[in-house]
Amino acid sequence: MGKIGEKTGGRRPGTPNKVTQSIRTLLNTILPPEELEKHWRFYLKHRDIEIRFAAFKLAQLYMFGRPSPVPLAQEDAPQQQVEPQFDLSVIPTRHVPIRPN
Repeated sequence: MGKIGEKTGGRRPGTPNKVTQSIRTLLNTILPPEELEKHWRFYLKHRDIEIRFAAFKLAQLYMFGRPSPVPLAQEDAPQQQVEPQFDLSVIPTRHVPIRPN
């Protein structure tokens, strides 16, 4: 067993995934670049907005890869919503305490 956070198995860095490579080769054989471009143009200009957006997300993933799980810059980090701090003791109330019997 390795230390906590230490990688102990799997592919070495830089080693391509053989299954992904075989699928990519198969798709490049079945869909020549002209045919692939025709399909991209069709779906990116589809009249259904949901199909268009799904095609756009796939195109972004294809062009730029999976988004980084860790923000690359501080301004990319999710902003913490800080609730305003109120001193409730200064708000006058009409509460009349109940006297126990």
